[in-house]
Order: sequence, then structure tokens, then C-alpha cells
Amino acid sequence: MFDKSSRPIVRRAEVSDLARLYEIEVKCFREDAFPPSYIMKFIRSPQYMTLVAVLEDKVVGFVAAALEHFGDYCVGHVYSIDVDPEYRRRGIGSLLLKSIEEDLRAAGAKACYLEAQKDNVAAINLYLKHGYKVVGTIRNYYGVGKDGLKLMREL
Repeated sequence: MFDKSSRPIVRRAEVSDLARLYEIEVKCFREDAFPPSYIMKFIRSPQYMTLVAVLEDKVVGFVAAALEHFGDYCVGHVYSIDVDPEYRRRGIGSLLLKSIEEDLRAAGAKACYLEAQKDNVAAINLYLKHGYKVVGTIRNYYGVGKDGLKLMREL
């Protein structure tokens, strides 16, 4: 049973986390889930920053991001933020988002952006709560008829 007084910790993702990260990804995105090879790229490639939230020795969520350079201007791009549905509404998504933003800022990012499916109200509300603003709509981003919103915030 989950002890509500427990606080998750955030650490860098490790190769040994792959199976659990993929399990969470599938729970969150079903048929649209990233394949294990893509998640492994998030973990192993130096271009990505991938963090996990651990609660009572169990990985309960993760976030993956990278830096993108536009001349002297650097922004962070959050590719995925997933929290196991059993552990949602406990501040874990917020903790992961704040943690990756800190890492991106420390690496030189001046802003951060991400995408969310237009009908994913919970995710959009999380991002708006953290100061993100909708800056555009991306038609068919998640497949035919599945538009995405691009959200951004200054760091």
C-alpha cells in the first residue's frame, strides 16, 4: 500500500529501468507508446536528459527531454512525461516537470516547450499550472484526427 507521507525522489534513468519505463509508457499511451528502443535512446544517448521518480523503491514516472539550439538561443524540448496511472494526482508529474526544467535551465535553456494531445485535459492543465502557454496547434500530430497543442514557457 502507498504511504501518503512518503515523498518521491528523482534520479537519472538507468538502463535497468527500461522495462518499467516501457510498462509505464504503455499504461499511459497504449497504442501510441514509444517502443522500448526509443526509450532506451532516451536513457543512453547523451543528447537526452531522462529522469525517473521513485517512490518506496518503485519507479512511478519518468520524463525525457533534450536541448535544441537555434544559434545562441537554447530551448528544452520535453518529449515525454509519464506517471503510472496508479500514482497520479500525488504531485509526481509536477515534481518531474520542475526537475527537468531545472536540468534544462542549468544546461543553458532559456525556454522549454512540449506537446500535448488536444483532448488530454489533465496534461494540459498541469502544464498551464506550471506557466506554460499554448503557442500553437499541430494538426494530426498524434495521428489522423488527433491534433496536438504546442505549449511553451520561459525558464
